[in-house]
Amino acid sequence: MGLRFDDYATKGKAFVAEVARELKTDDTDRAGRMLRCVLRALRNRLTVEESFQFLSQLPMAIKAVYVDGWKVRMNPSKIKHIEDFRTEVMKEDDFAALKDFVYEGAVDDAIKAVFKVLSRHVTPAEIHHVLSSLPAEIRYELEGEG
Repeated sequence: MGLRFDDYATKGKAFVAEVARELKTDDTDRAGRMLRCVLRALRNRLTVEESFQFLSQLPMAIKAVYVDGWKVRMNPSKIKHIEDFRTEVMKEDDFAALKDFVYEGAVDDAIKAVFKVLSRHVTPAEIHHVLSSLPAEIRYELEGEG
């Protein structure tokens, strides 16, 4: 069986387009950055085993976004407050954060949009497992969204 790079790209673009729709924007570049930021902030919370379970359900191109630049930590950092996760998401956007997070609530909108799309591609049990690694404040908010 050959590699299907065109299929991987098509599915990845469709995934990003879903995030853009959830963000109510036509800017797929911004949607892609938001997806990357949330996935990277999330991977810093998960163990390697949890990451592999989560990754197994994602499209190949989105798996690549998740693992790009990953420095595996055997003991992932634990955060206790929603503000810490928001800060981590913005930090992952680096210099683009100034234009991506221009209004109050933009970070929360990005997190919610990404998790809505993830919930359409990942089993409910896995989403619940992933959410359990996040602060209770954000977990309750996101579980109500799904």
